[in-house]
Amino acid sequence: MTIRINIFLGFVLAFLTLGCGGAFADDNSSANYLDLRRCFDFSWTRMHDDRHSRAAIMVLVEINGQRGYMQLDTGAPETALYGAVTDRSGLTVPTQETLKPRRFCSGSYCWALPSLTVDRRKAASDPKLIGHLGLDIFEGRETLLDYPGQHVCTLSGKERNLRVTWSPAVVEAGSLLIPGTIGTTHLDRLLFDTGSGPITVSVFPTTWDVIAGHLKPATPSLSIEGHSYDGALIHVRGNLIAGTVALGPKTLTQPVVYEMPENVRSIVARHGATGVVGDAPFVDQQIILDLRYPARFGVIASASTSAW
Repeated sequence: MTIRINIFLGFVLAFLTLGCGGAFADDNSSANYLDLRRCFDFSWTRMHDDRHSRAAIMVLVEINGQRGYMQLDTGAPETALYGAVTDRSGLTVPTQETLKPRRFCSGSYCWALPSLTVDRRKAASDPKLIGHLGLDIFEGRETLLDYPGQHVCTLSGKERNLRVTWSPAVVEAGSLLIPGTIGTTHLDRLLFDTGSGPITVSVFPTTWDVIAGHLKPATPSLSIEGHSYDGALIHVRGNLIAGTVALGPKTLTQPVVYEMPENVRSIVARHGATGVVGDAPFVDQQIILDLRYPARFGVIASASTSAW
């Protein structure tokens, strides 16, 4: 899922694509070294007003000899090209609905997706932004998302000795859903969406009304203005909440909680989700997305990261 906000990557981009049970510790389930051949790097883009320097994750890719950027968007079930851009570059033609890539790589890391959807609904104006990487690139594997190091790595199963706190998760209809609690309100199907970078957690109005008594007075500077995937203008209202918010295995104290704007509610509902969690709660940490069965979502203790 995508919320588009004015951000830039050296050049200006008008784009930002916006299980139940307790967590448990596992000292032997992750890594103390990485095979860099199993990793790809990413860069951050920022919002135009500089309020969020880590607003969206961009990955430089090469497809059939052409290079461009794709946003990492775990809220999107499938990886897709933006036909409005790729038709102009010659990577696709206007009648094409899918592309079978001969080569699809970021550095030395390559994907073996049999085909890429060509989506012409996305009004991407920058010729360097050619599509998004969806949740399908993580399917059936355990993947490290290293926010501070700015790389993504497929784990081999040989890694050891990092302290990982796990939470159960659900993979359903191309969505990764994690549990959470806002105050005393439990939400067991929060969509983890790297396309909603600055968002801590966004909830439906029915949940917003329930937690209203815990919200602090509104502060306009906490709100986010942007555009949805189809270009519609959106306003995402944010308030600080008294008390704690648990998102997967991580607990935050008095974070910003956002009310989901009307024009993205139907999209989130189609995912079967009760809200959306973006990158914001985890940007200073490493997390693990385990999309094998049963799925789980892990946060690596910061004290255990020195061996990477």
